[in-house]
Amino acid sequence: MKSFFQILLLIIMVVVSFFFSKKYFVQNEVEKLISTEIDKGINLKNTDNVINKFKYEVKLVDNGRFEIKAESSKVESTNNGENISMNDVGAIFTDKINREIEIRSNKANFNTISNNINFFGDIEVKYLNNLILANKLDFDYKNNNIKIHDNIFYKGTYGSVEADNIEINLTTKNLTVFMNNQNDKIKIISNR
Repeated sequence: MKSFFQILLLIIMVVVSFFFSKKYFVQNEVEKLISTEIDKGINLKNTDNVINKFKYEVKLVDNGRFEIKAESSKVESTNNGENISMNDVGAIFTDKINREIEIRSNKANFNTISNNINFFGDIEVKYLNNLILANKLDFDYKNNNIKIHDNIFYKGTYGSVEADNIEINLTTKNLTVFMNNQNDKIKIISNR
């Protein structure tokens, strides 16, 4: 009976050590792709490389994902893979606990190799009870970062902000607001 408990104790120690080392010593790859889907209902016109009702979704290892949709798009081959120019664009970035950042814009360019997306023209970003309006937004897939710039107006529950740049790290959820010229000041209007 004594040897049974010793073996049981040894097994428990091995299992606990495994999970402890996996949690604290093994680096997780946040940006690794699990799957990529393109909507099967797309209408492709071969002569113009035009896709109507384009949809692209990437699922990440950490259960996060992003999805982008466009009313119409055009596929162009470049030296860096394929570039998809989109019109009437909507994108949703969802983290592992289902918090969403929703983006709408008139146009966007999507690089199929890097998964980077550049949005431009009447951009609207919604996150929780916050709204950001701007002219340009760049999503850097490798660094899991969103940079919003050019004529930014932010409105939240506590007030509004006018600035040149806002950067959002999608992994840490850190937000940085700054001006292009260090001598310029960020304009903050408080509701309180």
